[in-house]
Amino acid sequence: MTTYGYAGRMLRIDLSSGKVSEFSTLDYAGDFLGGRGLAATIYWNEMPPETDPFDEESRLIFALGPMCGVPVLGASRWGVFGKSPQSSPPQFCYSNLGGHWGAELKFAGYDGIVIYGKSENPVYLFISNGSIEIKDASGVWGRGAVETREALKAELGKSVRVVAIGPAGENEVITASLLADNDASASSGLGAVMGSKKLKAVAVKRSRKELIIARPEELRRITDYFRSLQT
Repeated sequence: MTTYGYAGRMLRIDLSSGKVSEFSTLDYAGDFLGGRGLAATIYWNEMPPETDPFDEESRLIFALGPMCGVPVLGASRWGVFGKSPQSSPPQFCYSNLGGHWGAELKFAGYDGIVIYGKSENPVYLFISNGSIEIKDASGVWGRGAVETREALKAELGKSVRVVAIGPAGENEVITASLLADNDASASSGLGAVMGSKKLKAVAVKRSRKELIIARPEELRRITDYFRSLQT
């Protein structure tokens, strides 16, 4: 079945065991629209109300909608979702980001990542060419998010897109944020959730160049119209 706008797959990663698996985006996308719909549904299904943001079973979800990666003005938005320790009481929150990271994840073949469990040691994820690696992050643990981003790009290649946390997230400061390429930032305290899992960063490198669009001519016409409004 053709998955217009979607890559068609999502990742599930258990940092406690190191297990990585995939599931179909269409398990959810037929009934729930966009990255926010995907993430909210997964959160509802998998997060009991009593789960603390820093529990091992707490979900941290990166998710994309069908427009992410499509060449339309303002389309490549993406989100980070989970239970925030910043709210009182802790509750479902999300941040909406721009930049290239979301589109890069889709071009790497995935519409989202569901992360749970806790690593014993600092790690980062590297997604490239269908390979998902959980790599040692001890060399960048303690560094700021920008410094971490640049260090991983130096190691993995300048084209890699990175979202990372800094020392605030590592130390579970409830206001901690995430920072991605183009300095796109996510607040809502989800950087602390990421830090509680000993997850320093997620680095992504694309393996394909384009998405399948259901009606490309209509999309081009609409895009041209939006661009004309800027003049």
